[in-house]
Formats: sequence, structure tokens, C-alpha cells
Amino acid sequence: MHAEATAVRDAKAVGTGVPGRWSAPPSDAAIRAVVSLGLIPLRMLGTRLGRRLAATVVLSLILVGAVSALYSHADTPATLQRSLNAVPAAASKPVAGSRAKGAATSGATSLAAVAVSRPAKDPRSAAIAWYAKRLGVSPDRVQALQQQRVNGTTTNVMVMAQVSETNVPTAFVTVKRAGGGWKVP
Repeated sequence: MHAEATAVRDAKAVGTGVPGRWSAPPSDAAIRAVVSLGLIPLRMLGTRLGRRLAATVVLSLILVGAVSALYSHADTPATLQRSLNAVPAAASKPVAGSRAKGAATSGATSLAAVAVSRPAKDPRSAAIAWYAKRLGVSPDRVQALQQQRVNGTTTNVMVMAQVSETNVPTAFVTVKRAGGGWKVP
């Protein structure tokens, strides 16, 4: 006789011989119910509808994983920083002389002040100049993202300014036609 058979026979004898604290052996009905519930997915795979449902679930999980992977690698602030710093070579040259920083700052401020005082040739330029003056930054650090024409004389322009490394505010600026150009009312 094998060791397994002896162990099973001895366990049955111990279980029946000691009353009280020992739990009753599981009933056959409970085991059959658990097994039948566990086999439901396998039985469904045997049907045409079950196979289609399983294929749909697997494909959905793959697509959700792919979209999640794409969104987890979105544009970083470093990429945004490089795109904002792409200015023409003439604008990026430092000002000669000992007053380089003061001259660059006053030049940017006076450029924005002149641009806001006269009408601009297009709505984007007017919005950029106005937003740069409002935030106190150089106009080359402001970028027009999109524009929407409201009517023949009014346009909404979405602008974004890089105030600091982490502060990049955006706003919608309403620009109106003023004579031969565009101004912010």
C-alpha cells in the first residue's frame, strides 16, 4: 500500500474518532458548486459569443495599456522650454557694454510700450505686445498659440508667456481693429 492511501485512511479514522473540536469534512455539494462556478469562464470560451467576448476584453486591455503608455510620456517642461527659447539669432545676441542687463530689460520694456501705443499690423502682434506689457516680460517670451475671429473687427487670441522656468500663464486676449491696425481695448 502507498503512503498516500495510508495517510488518507488514517485521517478519516482520526476525523471520525475524535468528536468535538474537529471541523466537519466539506460536503460534496459545496465542492461541486465551487467547481461549477470556476468552470463558467471555461465553458463560455467554448461558445462563439464567449470567444468574441474574450477577444474584445483582451483587445481593450491592450489598447488601454497603449494609450496609458502614450500619456505617461507627455511633453515635459524641458521640451516646452526649448520651443519657447527658439528666437532669431539677432534677438538672442547679448547687448554690448557694461549696462548689458539694464539695456536689454529697458529695450524690451520700451519695445512693448511702443507696440501697445500704436496699432499693430495683425491681431497676434497686438495681443503679444499687450500681454508682455501686462506681465512685465519681454515680447520675445510671449507666444500666440491660436486665434479665433469673432467678427470683422474683433479677434480672440490665446497667448502664452514664459515668466519663469515654472510659471507659464496663458490668457485669451480680445483684439479689435483700430483704424489701420489692431489694438487691445
